[in-house]
Amino acid sequence: MFSFRSYSKRFSSTVLGILLISALPSLLFGVNFHLQEKVWIYTTYSYKGAPVNRDVFPEIFDKFFYSMTVFFLALIVGLLIALILTFITTMLPRFIQRMIYGFLTVLESFPDLFIVVVLQVCIVYIYKQTGILINFYNNFDDPIYLLPVLVLSIVPTIQLFKLTLLLMREEQHRIYVTVAQSMGLSRFYIILVHVFRNILTSLIQYSKPIIVFMLSNLFIVEYVYNLNGILTLLLYTKGVVFLVTALFIAIPFSVLFEIADNYNVSVKKKTEEDAA
Repeated sequence: MFSFRSYSKRFSSTVLGILLISALPSLLFGVNFHLQEKVWIYTTYSYKGAPVNRDVFPEIFDKFFYSMTVFFLALIVGLLIALILTFITTMLPRFIQRMIYGFLTVLESFPDLFIVVVLQVCIVYIYKQTGILINFYNNFDDPIYLLPVLVLSIVPTIQLFKLTLLLMREEQHRIYVTVAQSMGLSRFYIILVHVFRNILTSLIQYSKPIIVFMLSNLFIVEYVYNLNGILTLLLYTKGVVFLVTALFIAIPFSVLFEIADNYNVSVKKKTEEDAA
């Protein structure tokens, strides 16, 4: 159950931290932190290097929805691919499952920038071989979705695939699986109908670190592909505008994390009651 009192305490500490970061340039370098006439204008640079002044409002809303669209599409794609691969993997022999799990551990060690560079090289190779050019550079009038979603979904797909494999291994030793097998239900039916439902519930308990990791990756993706998202806006703003931009990101995700935390507490409480 969502607790507004608990959320307000956590959110106040988040706002305080963002406020201190916003005021840091003023404290260290003497930058004027007071409100000015053009405080809601920020400066970016065109591909020719010419400065371009832009209004924060209402442009910040478009940037926010664009970033969140890319973010949640990547999360959904990563989750779907991870579940499909998990289902296929569980049908394979145990030694192949162990090999796949070890391969996932190796993939997790690669840095995010390495994945971005590899995809860039693949795009150039495809263009040279086929003449098909995949648009990988964004501009203000023609936002791109395919490549950012693809890049951003790679790491969470690996993490979710590895996590669901572990959860699947645990669920297969539950009593209800043994009972279902004794009733003559097929392994395919048990995994698809019963096990996957419990895995999806368990994934919510591990959602926070995955979402935080994706947010940090989103910043890299927005910068590399010149996406006009809200995270990139943090690079061009300071002071009050930086504070407002950071709050646009912090508020929805802090609410999401609070709901997930309360859900985890309720699940843990129910588990303890069932055990008792």
